[in-house]
Amino acid sequence: MKRKILLLVLTVFLISILTGCEPHFLDGMEDADCAEQTAWDYWRAITNRQYELAKFYCVPGGIWYNEVDEWEEYINVNSEGEASVIVSFYNFYSPPVVVCGIAYVYPSIFVDIVPYPGSSSMYGEHFDYVMLLVKETSPPGGWKLE
Repeated sequence: MKRKILLLVLTVFLISILTGCEPHFLDGMEDADCAEQTAWDYWRAITNRQYELAKFYCVPGGIWYNEVDEWEEYINVNSEGEASVIVSFYNFYSPPVVVCGIAYVYPSIFVDIVPYPGSSSMYGEHFDYVMLLVKETSPPGGWKLE
């Protein structure tokens, strides 16, 4: 009986590896957590105006790779003169969805624009995004924004 159970577990393990679905207990961190961390790192780089670092978290030429340039332009245009732009990422508005190498995460982004230093007036925008991530094949385990 023990031999049959061990053989069954080994078979399921091998099938999951061959289909590209790696068991979560091997890396110590759930795929959903890793995907959210990649999105978090991307937005932290945008917030700190480290645009090349933000591109590192993306597939070259992908949607979010090109979005970095758009965010850089948006921040620069709205920061002209004495204005200050503050990009903030607080949370995910929905739990991530992960299916064999593809993940969707849902960040909420807030942009506050202060017209001049010491101003009590402030205006801003709120963006809810759906971000697609793909699991890297080499080195295995990492996530990149599509």
